[in-house]
Order: sequence, then structure tokens, then C-alpha cells
Amino acid sequence: MFLTIMLISWIVVFYVVTVADATTSCQTADGQYDVTVKYRGKRGTEIPKSRVIAFYAFMSKSITNPSIGRRLIFDVVKTNQGGGYNSHTGVFTCPKTGIYVFVWVLRLYSAHHSTELMINNSVYGSIYLNNVNRDSSVSSTVVAHVSEGDSIYVRIHSSYKGSGLLISDKHGRPAFSGWLLN
Repeated sequence: MFLTIMLISWIVVFYVVTVADATTSCQTADGQYDVTVKYRGKRGTEIPKSRVIAFYAFMSKSITNPSIGRRLIFDVVKTNQGGGYNSHTGVFTCPKTGIYVFVWVLRLYSAHHSTELMINNSVYGSIYLNNVNRDSSVSSTVVAHVSEGDSIYVRIHSSYKGSGLLISDKHGRPAFSGWLLN
């Protein structure tokens, strides 16, 4: 009897270690163990594909008097899960259709500028900040249904000529981020 129990225990342990992942285990009132097992696939070699799509990038350099309609390039990428953001063009190319959240932040010094969040050739959001002789930040958030292959970017307003410094330094940086909500 003792050998049978040992053999069964060894088989269970072997299964859990080589084929499944034991996520929880607790002893029941009758001295047995209640184990919740999460199946990992063939001998634990299958790795699930990440479903996370998210990016975050910021500008490394200040820009003085950017021109009307200029696409802003957020060149320092800190997160690019899913590989959709291009730091050379400033464009996020949507890798999967869904509902996305996009956030952009600007920092200005003694300036006035308006920017727009673009999805393909359509304006989905805009922000404006006017400050004189001071450092200020402004941000906006857009939630939108985006299709695979769509292009999302931030640009200086298409018809408003702002002026002054879009500032980026160790005290604060303009940033652009987005993530798949559902």
C-alpha cells in the first residue's frame, strides 16, 4: 500500500513538473492535497504569444517654431510591445484591430502651439497651450477604434501657426503613448 501511494505521488509530481504548472496547492481537511493545475502544453515548451500592444516614446531634443502640419518625432522609445511604433517617423502603425487609448504630452516655454492626434488623415483630438515667459505642459487623451494597418501620429496643427519653444530636457519631455484596450 505504501509503495502504491509513493508511486502515485511520484507520477503526480512528475506530471506537474514536466507537463503542467501547479499554480496553487493546499492541504484539505482529510490530509490530501488539492492542486490547481494550469496546462502549459507539451512538456512546458510552448510559450504563449503576448497579446499586449503598447508603446511609449519621448522627444530627446527641443524644437523651436515647428512649422504648420509638422509631424512630431518622439525618438526615444522606452516601450514598444507589439513593435508598432517607429521612432524614425513618429508613426504608430496599428498591428491589431481594436479599441486603443492614445496620450500625448507637450511641454512649452514662452510659446503657443496647437497639436493634433491623427489617425490616418483624420483629426481625432487636438490641444492648445498659450503661455508667456513660463514653462507649462499640456496633455490630451483619445480613445478610438483603430484598424490593423492604420497610422497614428501627432502633428503641429494643420492651419494654426504657433510660435516658441517645444522644450525637452531632463526636467520634462514631450511624450506620446498608446495601448490596446480591447
